[in-house]
Amino acid sequence: MAEFIEVRTTIEGHERAAELAHGILRAGLATSIDIAEVPHPAIAGNGVAWQLTLITTPPKVGTLERHIREVGADAPITSEPIIHDVDSYPDWLADDPQ
Repeated sequence: MAEFIEVRTTIEGHERAAELAHGILRAGLATSIDIAEVPHPAIAGNGVAWQLTLITTPPKVGTLERHIREVGADAPITSEPIIHDVDSYPDWLADDPQ
């Protein structure tokens, strides 16, 4: 079983994305949140949405997904286990320069 799960969703509006992220952190549902602007042609106006990438633990995934839905985010939510070793260094960084 993976120690961490990556959860992704998109939401319209930078303010809504920031409020959602703040609420998730306050509730202790994620250890990390990244918010990135992504093109979204279905949105009128500037065609931009905000993608939230969250890192959480397996027991919190269901609660996190419910929290996202409760604030009105209706975009798909994807959850995938993080299967690489987050503590390992890239080869170029770990190699001894001597």
